[in-house]
Amino acid sequence: MSRGICPRVNSCGSFWILSAVVFAVSVIDADAYSCHEVRTAFQLRQVGPLNRVPETPGTDVDLLVCKHQGPSCCTRKMEESYQFAVKRETLHNIHSYSYELEHLISGHLDAFQGKC
Repeated sequence: MSRGICPRVNSCGSFWILSAVVFAVSVIDADAYSCHEVRTAFQLRQVGPLNRVPETPGTDVDLLVCKHQGPSCCTRKMEESYQFAVKRETLHNIHSYSYELEHLISGHLDAFQGKC
């Protein structure tokens, strides 16, 4: 009866377990240091071009809003894109609410003038 490459079953099993653990840790580390979720949110909210989102966290000393210790998936260009998107969305909301308010007041004015 031949045991092949691993004459001792325990040492061969330990090698494969160790290999699996090393592989799992490297995969977990790759996901832990990825900006994939930030990239997805940036894209779904249509904040700006995806090339502004880094692949992995880094340090950008010019950050004004996203300041914190350690690496970040935020860059100065992303902050600018977010600020522009917030201004755009706020102006859109103001125009929408103003339009609704204008028509509400106009309707009440017509009803009020009709009774006088």
